[in-house]
Amino acid sequence: MALYNDSFVERVKSGLVELLPSWGISEIAEIHLLTVSENATFLVRDSNVAAPIILRVHRPNYHTRDEIASELKWIDALRQSNIVVAPAPLALKDGSFIASFTDLASPDEERERYVVAFEFIKGQEPKADDKLTEGFETLGAISARLHQHAENWPLPKGFVRKRWTYDTALGDKPLWGSWRQAIDLTQEDEALLETLCDVLRSKLNDYGEGSDRFGLIHADLRLANLLVDNGALSVIDFDDCGFSWFMYDFAAAISFYEEEPYIPELQSAWLKGYRSVRALSLADENMIPTFILFRRLLLTAWVASHSETETAQSVGLGKFTKGTVALARRYLASLEKQNVDTPAKILEMNAFDARTSMLSSSVERRLDNFGASSVLFYRAPIEMVEAKGAWMTASDGVTYLDFYNNVPCLGHCHPSVIDAVSQQMAKLNTHTRYIVSIVDDYIDALKRTLPNELSNIVLTCSGSEANDLAMRLAGKVTGGSGFIVTECAYHGNTAYVTEVSPSAMKKGVLPPHVIAIPEPSTSNYGVDIEAGFAHRVKTAVDELRERGVKVAALLLDSIFSSDGVYYQKGGFLSSAVDVIRNAGGVYIADEVQPGFARTGETFWGFEAHHVFPDIVTMGKPMGNGFPMAGVATKPSFLATYCQDVGYFNTFGGNPVAAAAGLAVLNTIESEGLQVNALKIGRYIKDRLSDIAEQSNIIGEVRGAGLFFGIDVEENGAPSATLSIQLIDQLREQRILAGAAGKHGSTLKLRPPLCLTPSEADFFLEGFQRAVRALCDNPNRKGDL
Repeated sequence: MALYNDSFVERVKSGLVELLPSWGISEIAEIHLLTVSENATFLVRDSNVAAPIILRVHRPNYHTRDEIASELKWIDALRQSNIVVAPAPLALKDGSFIASFTDLASPDEERERYVVAFEFIKGQEPKADDKLTEGFETLGAISARLHQHAENWPLPKGFVRKRWTYDTALGDKPLWGSWRQAIDLTQEDEALLETLCDVLRSKLNDYGEGSDRFGLIHADLRLANLLVDNGALSVIDFDDCGFSWFMYDFAAAISFYEEEPYIPELQSAWLKGYRSVRALSLADENMIPTFILFRRLLLTAWVASHSETETAQSVGLGKFTKGTVALARRYLASLEKQNVDTPAKILEMNAFDARTSMLSSSVERRLDNFGASSVLFYRAPIEMVEAKGAWMTASDGVTYLDFYNNVPCLGHCHPSVIDAVSQQMAKLNTHTRYIVSIVDDYIDALKRTLPNELSNIVLTCSGSEANDLAMRLAGKVTGGSGFIVTECAYHGNTAYVTEVSPSAMKKGVLPPHVIAIPEPSTSNYGVDIEAGFAHRVKTAVDELRERGVKVAALLLDSIFSSDGVYYQKGGFLSSAVDVIRNAGGVYIADEVQPGFARTGETFWGFEAHHVFPDIVTMGKPMGNGFPMAGVATKPSFLATYCQDVGYFNTFGGNPVAAAAGLAVLNTIESEGLQVNALKIGRYIKDRLSDIAEQSNIIGEVRGAGLFFGIDVEENGAPSATLSIQLIDQLREQRILAGAAGKHGSTLKLRPPLCLTPSEADFFLEGFQRAVRALCDNPNRKGDL
């Protein structure tokens, strides 16, 4: 039976008439019903009193007297601290704040009605129009102030309010009734919403109730509970305040408007305002869609249990149910897409899994030694014993054409590097605190390949160290801490660099000072990749600013190797670099993968984009297998950084490393390896494109020089499973390959720069046989 019928409202008015003198109001004062929702709210005007007052009559058997008293204590604390503008609770003549009357026409357990009075505040409910974003930015800031206050406010003795959790909202004894009683809910709809409940419960449990994300909140900061008067915003109706997640307050703010197309704009505005007051992690922000559905399902229950109210009827009852189902369907679909689009982890691609494979004695030995950090390729790892040129030899005598390892860029065990390292090791090896001619000889030779502005070199031992230093340089020079990278980037494994390496993270999310943007593909940005990518960088800069983070750098692998290898003749980074510099940041070119002539047309990957980096990092092929890496930058950058910290690396820049590095540079030039990479690379790419045209599992072929990315597909969709099968088939053809890309479905190929035409043909013939073997599989359809 509906509670708020006309008869009930008249009985409430009669009860209020008897109470009016308790606030010094005449019994003949005018009483007008304002709203009926969870409670009934009345406006009272007395000609003998200057200002009207608001009386709130509580729904029976919902809030206890102690709960109402606790609400009023929080309002009073907020007002005294100037946290928000809110109507003051008005005391009765006896100094108390809660009155009551008895409704004799109601059942015994529902007879007592609690009543609270508030001062009247002028204003109107904000309109849901395009001007609302400004108000939501203010609302976000107000919410943050409320949450800050809640975190620091010692709860008064006896303070008690309801908890808005999964159990109290959607569990067995929900506070607002069961959503399963929703009007016009079909059996199919109910099954979908049951699935939604399972997902919500799981996500809320995983998110947890830490003090930084869960506490005392308003819990109903929606349009109807805001008043605007000449630009001033007031918060009313704290009746639902209780303990819940802070981000739930945004979901409450858009109550009954969840389906509107402008909600993303309101969310952005709310977050901007929130972050202007209180820090917010990406994990918190990512939970907002979940809280929106959590709140919407709670409202669906409320509409069903309060169908007699004007609010419930205005949203359409059955129409509201259908809207909830539609939102749930989109939400669940988005989660499925996220699962599909979750970037593959770089260390898991083509990786050996001890849980599903037989262990040889050599594998057992490795696992015992390396433990959980062990990373091996293939279902049956290969034990290598020697290598020369483009070939590696396993312990069983099988030789493999190496199309994966880009470290030995000259070819494995190149005699020029062996001789240089051996001779220098026999003569002198020390650190850079002494002057050793070959170190400066090497740096001079390296600088001749770089832009003139980058005239200072710092030598390190690994690309991780190089990128770590580059990030610190960027932060010191710009005064910023924010970094923009691509979604599948891998830049190294120090604590600092791991934060900007999304593909290295098996769990968790990026920290607030890092934003990952989609890779520069036509599927993400259309034909004009440069404009689209630059726009996304600009959006990331703005997003960092909204989080209170100043951007330090745009950090990019110049050929986007971990993202799946993206290259375009003429480049596409110039506009993005302009964006980052205009925002006060710098551009760091990570050349650990594409550097040292691999792309053929240019010595460095960034040159293909016709841009000049502020900082260049390098590693892997730098010593053809000898561990060395480095950073090239402007003297002013290094001078600024060294004012505070300085930099010294015991093994970085040692003479033996310098000898190896100099041998690499000299050999690239003397053997014409950059020209070879260009010539052989074009030949291979053309043949691969021919194979792709005839195959139903090979998609786009990308790359430059001797760096290739080949998409592997199943029915036109990325297939990591098929990619691994193809890698295994290539192994059968005695070819080593790897995987990359968002889905782990891109074949990544990086043969040595010394690759010969006959070795190129060996690869192409083997590749074609491997593709044919997969296409001939009886469990698959289609031909080569």
